[in-house]
Amino acid sequence: MASFVVLAAYTRWMSAEEYGIFTTILVVASSVSLFAFGWLYVGIMRFWDKQELSAGAVERLISVSVLVIALVVGVLAALFAWLTGQVAVATGFFLVFLSSAFYEAYQRINSITLKVNHYLWAEVGRTVLTMGSGLLLVWLGYAWLGAIGGVVLGVLLVLVLSGALWRHFRPAWRELDGSVLRALLVYGLPLSLSFVLLEIIHASDRVMVGWLLGYAQAGEYAVAYNLPFQILMMLTSSLNLAAYPLVIRTLEQAGREQAEARLQQYFVLLMGVSIPAILGLLGIAEAFIPLLVGAEFVPSSLRLLPWIGLAILANCTYLFYVSLAFQLAEYTAGAVKVVGVAAVVNVLLNLVLIPEYGLLGAVLASLAAYLICVVYGYYLGRQYFALNIPVLDIGKILLAAVGMYALMEQIPVLAVHNAYVVVLKILLGMASYAVLVWLLDIGQVRQLIKARFTWATRCSTSSLP
Repeated sequence: MASFVVLAAYTRWMSAEEYGIFTTILVVASSVSLFAFGWLYVGIMRFWDKQELSAGAVERLISVSVLVIALVVGVLAALFAWLTGQVAVATGFFLVFLSSAFYEAYQRINSITLKVNHYLWAEVGRTVLTMGSGLLLVWLGYAWLGAIGGVVLGVLLVLVLSGALWRHFRPAWRELDGSVLRALLVYGLPLSLSFVLLEIIHASDRVMVGWLLGYAQAGEYAVAYNLPFQILMMLTSSLNLAAYPLVIRTLEQAGREQAEARLQQYFVLLMGVSIPAILGLLGIAEAFIPLLVGAEFVPSSLRLLPWIGLAILANCTYLFYVSLAFQLAEYTAGAVKVVGVAAVVNVLLNLVLIPEYGLLGAVLASLAAYLICVVYGYYLGRQYFALNIPVLDIGKILLAAVGMYALMEQIPVLAVHNAYVVVLKILLGMASYAVLVWLLDIGQVRQLIKARFTWATRCSTSSLP
């Protein structure tokens, strides 16, 4: 929600070039942070689950690692500023990286020490303070510097008000366990490599658009990409968080065959949500996008939306279905192979396609990379854990989604505000898709609803005196 509010305001108060600088800094800082700390956090999750580390040891390890890595990144940022002369950009990047590193470390400490309330209020506080201070600074005319200042200020206020800066982040070299650090490096570095390679695919297009076409084009590309990405990633990641533990539990308790059947059911649900979400967004795009983003960004957002939607759909399919084969089979090296090939192809295609086709070239490069992840990952992953594609159900989902989109397109041009048109199309789309899912019996939905209705009737009957 905060992302949509910020997107609507920033694209009206900043130029495309200013927004491009802002989003490029955020993407690069996020990528560097993932590379710098991914090994640490995945390793801690692995060992902490087996209770091989104490909370105090983990806390000291995190604080020392953050301080050392932040120093190294600071030196590299200073070197970049000296070589390019972009002092403001380098400073903004380092401040975002540093504040985010401290905040992420603080939240990891809260997580492993089970301080749930601290975790919750820190997240709420960061969101509110970052959004509020960023909007204020940009409105006052500080443009991308104000947006970066809002990100940094919001995080620092949380760390200062909570006392985390002086309570957790202090050098504790003598108390650091070298054997634990080595174990985390050996385990965490290979596993986090696939995440880093995926981040290269996600970030390289924006960075290379800024490099080859300028920050203004990077800003237009980021706005066009962020809207469908936020919507589809929110839906699919939520499904994954709910369904993946059930697949694991089924694998452990009922065996591999039952787990494969459960995974197939989850895939039908994943496609049954993501495909209509993309087509539904296309159906409301002409009325919805002008409401959300500034006029300068509307043409490129509308033009790129279909291709970006396909790229994000392929990304989510790999992340939340195909890659699960490697995780369930405990063969994480397979994910590194798949994403490594895709990342190399993505960078090469960006170099070739962006100068020739502009922003569309960047989207096509990402689409090709994610399709490689899906296809290569599917054929490699199924050798270790079966990935069944229910062709009939997927065909029904496509038919229902296309039918929904066709009905949404039949709404005539109305002399009302775009907001009313968006609401009307969403309601029509949801109703028509639900009816088509029932008529086509996608995923045996009739049987599931009937079983749930029977269970609810029995429960209500048994509760009567």
